[in-house]
Amino acid sequence: MRKRTFPSLLQFGCFFLLFLCSDVFAEGLKKTVQLQKKSISIDGEERAEVQRFRELYLNSPKNQQLLHDSLENSINYRLYVRKCISEQKLPPELEYLPIVESNYKVYAKSRTGAIGLWQFMENSVSPFLVLNDYIDERYDPWKSTDAALKKLTENYNYYNDWALAIGAYNCGIGAMNKALNKSPVKDFWYLAENQLIPKQTADYVPKLLAIADLAINAGYYNLDLPSHAEEYKVLYNERNGLFDYITVNQAYSIEQLAQSMRIEPTILKDLNPSFKLGYTHPSHESVIRLPLGTSPSAKKALEKLTPIEIPSKYKVVAGDSLWSIAKKHNTTVKILCELNNINENDILRIGKILYIPSK
Repeated sequence: MRKRTFPSLLQFGCFFLLFLCSDVFAEGLKKTVQLQKKSISIDGEERAEVQRFRELYLNSPKNQQLLHDSLENSINYRLYVRKCISEQKLPPELEYLPIVESNYKVYAKSRTGAIGLWQFMENSVSPFLVLNDYIDERYDPWKSTDAALKKLTENYNYYNDWALAIGAYNCGIGAMNKALNKSPVKDFWYLAENQLIPKQTADYVPKLLAIADLAINAGYYNLDLPSHAEEYKVLYNERNGLFDYITVNQAYSIEQLAQSMRIEPTILKDLNPSFKLGYTHPSHESVIRLPLGTSPSAKKALEKLTPIEIPSKYKVVAGDSLWSIAKKHNTTVKILCELNNINENDILRIGKILYIPSK
């Protein structure tokens, strides 16, 4: 009778190890395919200038955390930016330009006076945004996005080159044209290498390309950043720019309107950051942005609210306090703070203009 044989423990272990290795290899191959690097659409990602900025993030946990936080905290606005870029068939890298500008901070203000996500200067607002005593649309992330993309598109139509268009967004078309007139080569990288444009502008484009590459290819670089593909699946309501609106022609307090609608005042204030004094324009048409589906509630609330009388202006002088100014004008500190969008413990700067209610 033939003797039956069985695999030894060693043989069984080898078979099992081969089985595991085959699975690990297959899984590794699968991941390699998944993590292939995606090229970005604007030329220059392989240049040394871009690599220098890429390494600033790859070699610094602190910078990686800053980039992570900027991407994570900006999702309410950034996905709207992505939607607009996609609809207008613009380079997807532009989604990350507000990180270079402001780290996507709505109330960002530079030392030179540039304001908002897209850092518009006062002299670059017209004809894109409204700016007056009561309204500053540079603070509005949705309107300033529309304005910035219009400006960038105009720049591109002028230069037919995205690196030049983006560089001109930073330094201005006048400065870019002056540099191009001096240059034998009409190319952004040549201008940067030969110091024909300001250093800030020379760094501006490569920094954008580096950040865009890292964000789009976070898995490839093994970075802990929000997933570029996954986050687009949650594009809805505010992130999609879907709102209700109501139009008024007098000054109404945004906080009082929210209270009358029985919603948190911060919700309505966050949707209407361009009303810099906390209320709508006293004599011109103002459009108030509302959470989707709440316009009937807002209309009912407005029927119960009394418009703010057109306020007078008062310039702060030495020795003034909110208490003394309120007493002098027969009003309260609370009303002064609400009218001027300030806090009771704010220090009053001499020369600051305060608005005083007529009643």
